[in-house]
Amino acid sequence: MDYAELLQEVQAAAALDQARAERVIWATVMTLAERMSHAELVELGARLPDELQAAVRGGSLACQPFGADEFVHRVAVRIGAEPQNAWTHVRAVLGTLGRDVAEMEAVRQRLPRDFDALMA
Repeated sequence: MDYAELLQEVQAAAALDQARAERVIWATVMTLAERMSHAELVELGARLPDELQAAVRGGSLACQPFGADEFVHRVAVRIGAEPQNAWTHVRAVLGTLGRDVAEMEAVRQRLPRDFDALMA
């Protein structure tokens, strides 16, 4: 997937300007990296645009088991938004990645069911 394409799709899906969409994408990918195992990150990272490789590396080496609400809260803190607004933004990022990055289906299957609403 091309970064410019991802950025454009997230902007449209979440009604964000370019700068805000970039912050949301980064925050979402960094938070996803915290939630995934190292092996999963390697697989997913290989499919993400080069511009997001630092965000993937920003995750922890150990998977942190938190649910969808905590995921959204962490993104909200990173972007300086209310969780209810961040929910929409996270859905735009994860939904776009889910459509365009095949490895996201494997990620979705390994996450708890409460993440399904974020990845629709």
